[in-house]
This record gives sequence, structure tokens and C-alpha cells, in this order.
Amino acid sequence: MLTSAISSENSPPAAEQVDGVGIVQHSSEFYLADSTYCGLEPRSKHRCPRHQLIPACRVAWGGASTERRFLGCPLDLPDECEWAVWVDPPPPERVGLAFEELHEVIEHSWIRSHHLEKRSIDLAKKNRALNKELKKMKEIMCIGTMLFASIFICFLAISMAVCAQNAH
Repeated sequence: MLTSAISSENSPPAAEQVDGVGIVQHSSEFYLADSTYCGLEPRSKHRCPRHQLIPACRVAWGGASTERRFLGCPLDLPDECEWAVWVDPPPPERVGLAFEELHEVIEHSWIRSHHLEKRSIDLAKKNRALNKELKKMKEIMCIGTMLFASIFICFLAISMAVCAQNAH
């Protein structure tokens, strides 16, 4: 499940060094659940400044910080704030750029997939409507064929009766 931190109006400065533990940064970080680094971190001296809660262990997902561990607000959206303390150092610039490009491609793929899924749903609806219309047309054709056959048989019977009467 992908989640994100939201903005906090009473945020401390954008980035500052904190006792060599990491960098406190106030920015929206997307993250995924990671079984190797998850849960709450009660041993941390840091607390979410907005909520005064024990921080949650997170692993960033998206942009240059992908796979970078951090401590963040333990609440879920919409109550979650942007507070984060980075546990891992930032990646080298080339790695960060590669992650950004990768996530741009992933995002475009998700958007394209969404559009294709929507188109598929629309086409399925149209297909059902056309199949319903086709069924009606087949029923009309069947009725028309039976009506034509009935008229033809009646015409044939009348013709045979007239021919038989003229023969006498």
C-alpha cells in the first residue's frame, strides 16, 4: 500500500543535522510497507513534533530517495504530517537521477494502464450493448423469416388450390 505524508504548517526548518542520527526533513515522502524495516521505533529519542508520538519506521518509495529508510509520523492519512528523520544518507546524485527516471517511467506506465483499463471497461459496455442489439436483431430476423415462410406457404397453398380448380 502506497502512502504519503501531508503538509504541516508548524514545521521546523527544512533540513537540519540532528545528533549525527540523520537529517530532519519536512517533505512529502511516499513509502511502501517493508518487512525488514517497519513498525514503531520506541528507542528513538525523536518524536513526531506535531503529534508527540513515537516515530514509525518507513522505507521511501519514489524519486531520488527510493529505498532510503526514515522515521516518520506514525499516523495514517489524513492525520499524518510531513515530519521525517532520515536514517540512511542520501544516494549519490547519479543513483538519485536514475531512481527519478525509473519512477517517471513507472508513473507513465500506471497512467497508461489506467487509461487502458478504462478503455477496456468502456469497450466491454459497448460490446454488451451491441450483443444485446444483435440478439434483438436476430429475434426480429427469426420472426421475419417465420412470417415470410408462413406467407410463402399460404401463397403456395392458394396457388395450388387455384391450379387444381382450373384443372377441373
